[in-house]
Amino acid sequence: MKKLLKITIIIIAILMTNCAIFDYDYPISNFELFDTVLEVSDDPTYGYTPENPVTIKNGDLGSSINSSYYFLSRLRTENGNKFQLLMRACRENPNYKELTFPIKDLYTGRQLNYGNGPLIDMYLLKAENENDTIRIFINPYLQGDIKVPYGLKFEYNKIYNK
Repeated sequence: MKKLLKITIIIIAILMTNCAIFDYDYPISNFELFDTVLEVSDDPTYGYTPENPVTIKNGDLGSSINSSYYFLSRLRTENGNKFQLLMRACRENPNYKELTFPIKDLYTGRQLNYGNGPLIDMYLLKAENENDTIRIFINPYLQGDIKVPYGLKFEYNKIYNK
């Protein structure tokens, strides 16, 4: 009975996280990333291809992923529609180069530095009231200028932003 309850809870948790509408702001530790007006990229491949992902590094990996969710929650179509997250997946980073001298944890042997990251995150999004889906690629290991992918808008949070 307990095993069935655990399995049911896990299935419900998976279903709830895979189809989420961005209705609230994800906690991020560095609002300065999104404090200024984000420029819309001129490059039509920016954010849409794994070779040219959005680069959001905000401290540790957990904060970077939260910042990625916050970024996605504020993206809008040209018509102002919000996006619904359909799927998040990781894939190999085509730009990744193995580090010459990786730093490893003395006790566990786990690698501590990843350079520009062996993996990138792919988010499949569907705009509300539209049929098309888009893929946004984000590299949470690499810090860079954050821009808005071509054809999209970024809605600023009036509470946190000036």
